Amino acid sequence: MSSSKKVLVVFGATGNQGGSVVNSILSDPIASARFHIRGITRDISKPAALALADKGVETVQADLQEKDSLRKALDNAYAVFAVTNFWEHLDVTLEVQQGKNIADVAKELNIEHLIWSGLPNVAKISNNKFSKVYHFDGKAEITDYIRTLAIPHTIVHLGIFTSFPLENLIPTSTSPAKYKLSFPIPNTASFPLIDVKADTGKYIKAILLNPSQTLGNTINLAEDWYTMDQMITVLKELGLDVVYEEVDDLAFRRALEARGLPAFIAEDVCQNCMFVNEFGYFGGEGLEVGHQAWIQLVKEPLTDLKKSVANSAIFKNLTS
Repeated sequence: MSSSKKVLVVFGATGNQGGSVVNSILSDPIASARFHIRGITRDISKPAALALADKGVETVQADLQEKDSLRKALDNAYAVFAVTNFWEHLDVTLEVQQGKNIADVAKELNIEHLIWSGLPNVAKISNNKFSKVYHFDGKAEITDYIRTLAIPHTIVHLGIFTSFPLENLIPTSTSPAKYKLSFPIPNTASFPLIDVKADTGKYIKAILLNPSQTLGNTINLAEDWYTMDQMITVLKELGLDVVYEEVDDLAFRRALEARGLPAFIAEDVCQNCMFVNEFGYFGGEGLEVGHQAWIQLVKEPLTDLKKSVANSAIFKNLTS
């Protein structure tokens, strides 16, 4: 590693968000000359981690529940991109502790720029009308904790991934293939969508390269807003036969449980949908800050839903 390069620690380096950050830094001459990437993963012997090492990434094994492990991971680092994965264990208490552990060590080691992938506080925004959206509120609790520690930081809120409509298609016929999307909200409900693999890193790179303009800010990240109807229009343009079905919340929860989700997660997802419809995904905030950053700092095109879907493995499997 060149002594002139600053160490950038990327958690989840083999995952969607972290992997996008790694790829964006490596593919950019300016960013790759400025930052040495230390990719954090649970197992450096896995193929995905070995592939990173082949690209020149320093891979380090770390456990988010052990601060000593995190101290080694963050040693001599300038910046950290931190993300936790609620869906890996479905335990909000565990996720919050993991996020706080990262924050504590970042504070202890005087990290100069912590970029935290958080989400809005649904319970707070809705005045506890929707109090069981654990996968949002756990991340929001970590955000609040980071702020109390006064760590130099930027908070990013990612929109729904563009894989969302494909992952939720319900087959209704096999010959010919027909599908439906069923949710407890009207087809006019609007979601901010982002191609997590293609575009997350573009934002994070811009944030890192422009700290004077991004430190202390919360940035909402998405390519654009799409209603359910607009998502279906895109899918139809790509050759999929899809209709929308609005169902009541009980039927929606039961359908999720029939797919194997625990009841509390079905409730989480159901309340999340209703929150988005009533209060907006970002709690009434738009994409202005994020798009301002994109226009002025990112200087790269974002990936729209049609292109993202067409390039996805799920879509290719459906149409092969």
